[in-house]
Amino acid sequence: MAAVDCIGVQFSEVFVLSPSLVQDCINACVKLEREDFIRQLEVPVLIAEARRAGLTFTADQTRLIKHEKRAPLARDLIRAGNQLPVVGVRQRQLGPQGQVRVGRSGENDLVVKDDTVSSRHAVFQKNDRTGTYDIHDLASMNGTWVNGSRLVVGKSVVLFDGDVIGFGDTVFLFFYPAGLYDVLKANVDSL
Repeated sequence: MAAVDCIGVQFSEVFVLSPSLVQDCINACVKLEREDFIRQLEVPVLIAEARRAGLTFTADQTRLIKHEKRAPLARDLIRAGNQLPVVGVRQRQLGPQGQVRVGRSGENDLVVKDDTVSSRHAVFQKNDRTGTYDIHDLASMNGTWVNGSRLVVGKSVVLFDGDVIGFGDTVFLFFYPAGLYDVLKANVDSL
């Protein structure tokens, strides 16, 4: 798996780690009420895939449908993937408001160190009216993928909890703060 440089998620009174891990999110989920978790997390997150641990993300295992909080992979994430890195989809560089740039270059907000990732690969864009994020590819060499479908250059795709996003060969699982809390809480409580 490719290395990922990122600024981690900060939960002010529960933990502060950079980068954060799924285990940190689980701990925060147990200690915080839903509204506090969402307020402190603030931005959607990407959970990096760990092929070595046998956790590969596919859309039929991860995407939440009709508010289903028990995506099949969630239990595996809690048990085996608790050391997976969690990356906040957060703007860190100067640029257009609400845009989070992804690529191999250090000039991006989210830097993915992988030769299959273009220097300027893709952009997350926040829709201030709906609070949702969409993603579009910046004509990258190896493509940006959402749930196994390659994005058409110039076309945006709205993201949902549990979507599998690929930048070249590097794969992430996408969650909004509320969706991550709901999945973790439902599955932690059932263990």
